Amino acid sequence: MEIELDELYMKIGKHIISMIPVQWSQIYYLGEIEKGKVSMSSVFYFKELKNGNIVKSHNIPEVYGVSQTIYNELLSELNLLFLNLYSCFEKNSQPLWEQMSFSINADGKFNVEFYYDIMNENDGGQVQREVIWAYKTFGLLPKNESYTRKILDKYLQENE
Repeated sequence: MEIELDELYMKIGKHIISMIPVQWSQIYYLGEIEKGKVSMSSVFYFKELKNGNIVKSHNIPEVYGVSQTIYNELLSELNLLFLNLYSCFEKNSQPLWEQMSFSINADGKFNVEFYYDIMNENDGGQVQREVIWAYKTFGLLPKNESYTRKILDKYLQENE
């Protein structure tokens, strides 16, 4: 199983790298899958090497002029790789997680963390989980007065 996991991590990392149209210094990926594979999502952020800006993957078409259709196809391929990773755990009777956090730097060093039993009816949904993960993982603060900033501010008030 370990060899298969290493191959899948490498495929996921290479695929994400292939989706980024500029040089980067750090990538942060969050994949979520609901038990029973009811729903799933993938998103990543990367730090541009040139200016240190952090860009959300879903903004690549707008920011860099990449075709939305091409981006969606690449995202679907990433989701399939993510699903293959989850299935590897499943077929090897390993504990099933709900979130995978994956980071990689330009030197190729990567870190993977799995989170279990984080989804529930009162967790605020996928957007809230992503906002909190991005804040905890790499300190992302959404723009003031934005919907996502209000989510983060509420979370911070309730958890301090």
